[in-house]
Amino acid sequence: MDDLGRVHRPGVLDVVGDRVAWVGSPSDAPREGVRDERRVGGLLMPGLVNTHGHAAMTLLRGAGDGLPLRRWLTEAIWPREARLVPEDVWWGTQLGCAELLRSGVTTTCELYLHSRAVADAALDAGIRCVLTPGIFDLPGGGPTATWRHFLDDAGQLHAQYEGRDGRMTVGLGPHAAYTLPPEGLATVARAALDLDALVHIHVAETCEEDRAVRAMHGCGAPEALARAGVLDGRVLAAHCVWLDADGLDLFSRHDVAVAHCPQSNAKLGSGVADVGAMVARGIRVGLGTDGPASNDNLDLWEEMRLAPLLARAVACDASVMGTLDALALATRGGAAALGLACGALVPGLAADFVRVELDDAAFVPGGGDAEILAHLLWAASSRLVTDVWVGGRRVVRAGECTTVDLQRARREVAARARRLAD
Repeated sequence: MDDLGRVHRPGVLDVVGDRVAWVGSPSDAPREGVRDERRVGGLLMPGLVNTHGHAAMTLLRGAGDGLPLRRWLTEAIWPREARLVPEDVWWGTQLGCAELLRSGVTTTCELYLHSRAVADAALDAGIRCVLTPGIFDLPGGGPTATWRHFLDDAGQLHAQYEGRDGRMTVGLGPHAAYTLPPEGLATVARAALDLDALVHIHVAETCEEDRAVRAMHGCGAPEALARAGVLDGRVLAAHCVWLDADGLDLFSRHDVAVAHCPQSNAKLGSGVADVGAMVARGIRVGLGTDGPASNDNLDLWEEMRLAPLLARAVACDASVMGTLDALALATRGGAAALGLACGALVPGLAADFVRVELDDAAFVPGGGDAEILAHLLWAASSRLVTDVWVGGRRVVRAGECTTVDLQRARREVAARARRLAD
């Protein structure tokens, strides 16, 4: 997944510390100073990058099935989230991280509540994480569940976790323009600029949302964010299903990145984002799973396949979004959207990579590089991911996540989910 889309058959990947040091053919591989040489077989590729997730929502998986977004939030999700405690979120995130890692996801951008628990669980699981603490007024959450309180806490989290570990980056996660007043958006914008922090926000997810934003701000979401100063900093906008041409142009001028979540948007009946129009304007686009309550899994491989399927179906054009383009959305494109040095097997980037088993019917018949890549996208799936490394550390071995007590995490999440639903 480098600039040239090269495939090395056979290939050597040289890792020094937590970085890729060299990639190429065995005949040219550096030998001096090599301490550990492993023949792993299969196919090595960059780990997938999840640009929009709420992993802790394993606690809420299946809640509100069949409801559109607004009713899903108000009737099924927010009442449960108002009863969350940090330990719930820690276990929910642990289970979510195990699911992400086992499906080949090595980086996730997380927006949720009780963010210290999210940070600690992600660090313990060994995944690379962009932590963006949720900021909004949570209905039923009590006197401290306000955007002001959450913003203050996010600033403390940034001071506590930013730079503490090379795998953790901290931004700000204002929920959306329809859940924050103009004053809230402006205050978040100033804080983000002061911290040089990424702003991660839901934008134009549904048609109904646009009406709510206009009632609160007197304009659409992109213009509301611009007026508040949010677009003056680094921004990642999730969903962006209902952006018009003016909104897309505004995002292009301000270099706003987009997290495309095709499966969640389809399940909630929200629509299909026009990724082709975004790419044509030079907008950075990555893929996101959203949460396991609106997807209902954390398998980014499915997003990587669904994104080009929808793009081609909407355009009635099989040439739209080629194989390498789709693979890039899930790897280097996601890394670019997050501003991270990962997502490709290139010297100097993070040694985040996965092994895919080739001894499977999905890769029959064989062929050249183009056929291998096509099989990887269209025929293979996350079930063929056998091993995963994050920063050079193996966190999945032979299909098993080595960093999470999966059996206990399942029991804990199941019991806590029952309490939240009561």
